[in-house]
Amino acid sequence: MDTADLTYYGALLVALHAVTATSATVHALLYKSDSRAAFGWIGVVLFFPYAGAALYLLFGINRVRRKAQRRGIFGIPWHESGIVPPPAGVRDEAPAIELVGRAVTGRAPADGNSVDILIDGEAAFARMLNAIDRATRRVWLMSYIFDADETGSRFVRALRDAQTRGVEVRVLIDDIGRRYHWPGVLRDLRREGIDVRCFMPIRLLPPSLSLNLRNHRKLLVVDDALGFAGGMNIGNRQLRHPPRGHGAADLHFCFQGPVVRDFAALFAEDWQRSNGALLEVPDPMQSTTGPCRCRLVPDGPDNHLDHLSLLIDGVISSAQERIAIVTPYFLPHRKLVGALQSAALRGIDVDILVPERNNWPMVQWALGHILWELVNVGVRVHQQPDPFAHTKCIIIDDHYALVGSTNLDPRSLRLNFELGVEVLSRSFVHELAAHVDSLIAASRPITPDDVAGRSVLVRARDATAALFSPYL
Repeated sequence: MDTADLTYYGALLVALHAVTATSATVHALLYKSDSRAAFGWIGVVLFFPYAGAALYLLFGINRVRRKAQRRGIFGIPWHESGIVPPPAGVRDEAPAIELVGRAVTGRAPADGNSVDILIDGEAAFARMLNAIDRATRRVWLMSYIFDADETGSRFVRALRDAQTRGVEVRVLIDDIGRRYHWPGVLRDLRREGIDVRCFMPIRLLPPSLSLNLRNHRKLLVVDDALGFAGGMNIGNRQLRHPPRGHGAADLHFCFQGPVVRDFAALFAEDWQRSNGALLEVPDPMQSTTGPCRCRLVPDGPDNHLDHLSLLIDGVISSAQERIAIVTPYFLPHRKLVGALQSAALRGIDVDILVPERNNWPMVQWALGHILWELVNVGVRVHQQPDPFAHTKCIIIDDHYALVGSTNLDPRSLRLNFELGVEVLSRSFVHELAAHVDSLIAASRPITPDDVAGRSVLVRARDATAALFSPYL
């Protein structure tokens, strides 16, 4: 190959890089609402020829598009489902903290629910398996991770036995989450004849490469009357005392009442998105026996985008006495940092509980970089000792809680499909707050001296990790 050929092919490669880099840059500018993420992607695309554009193609583009549906999961046509301020009469009567969720979802909370707190996997799995064993009509199960270990096998057997009794059994697992354990559970479920599907499966033909958009929801609906939701995946990893390996401390919740119908509707939507059949969603329950008002708040990179982010910012700004946040991954956006600082400066008690040792070190390092902004204004940050603290909940004052699958990081609030459940009930919040207070008592507080005493190398490491926080 002579010099002219080399020059020609070199120019061709440069031109190809210019086209791909320009296309990716324009796309990032137009469709990335987070300027930090857009700037980061543009840098990757420009300074890593071809590889940067390929990474953006795989991880940076939101390909989620809703299939045409006549009505949405809450009986609202999709083109009408948006942020709608409550009418004047409602604004005059409802508490301010309740209005935020109403504006985001367009729906009032449902009365007549009961909610039980299930502490750690041992208690939660026993309750869930018992519900499956008693099912008579349907069992719909959705999980981000479903391991093929001892705990996963117990669920497979329970689902098989339910199907043998004539119960309608459907299982939905995220296609990335299922790969956390090898060999996977799909083989076991299919061998038992259970109808199982993967959410947004990764494949080359036809191309489906949305590697970065995952279904992080955890949901179990049994007989249209019982629902389980929270932070727990299915597997030994969610046990406090697993037979081997590391365990986790977590919370899950058992719901009874009208909100379970909304759980079923959300499952039906995700099932259809995964090329499943159009499922019949049960009619709303008429019984109103429980003390809790509950509202389901879906979130995801579709027309629910930013619902939970807006909700969390709004309810924190509505706090009058107390804010307690428990999360394994705390990388808040700037608005949330400002809301927490403002609350602390107004004299509100603000407690944030994070793990002492995170299973993702970069998340812990990035958090270290922003701690000074919080503890220096009076926000109390506590580190929970092992086992790994996987609990996710927010408590506001003495009557509001938000539970579900959502972490307070960019992945949960911008990329994942998540679910949150608002619970308005003094008795429930009192019980949940008592548990959170016990966690605080067993945790180590982070002081301003701890933050200021970090070495130069540690501060540099934490600051570097914080640069990548939009992608963690």
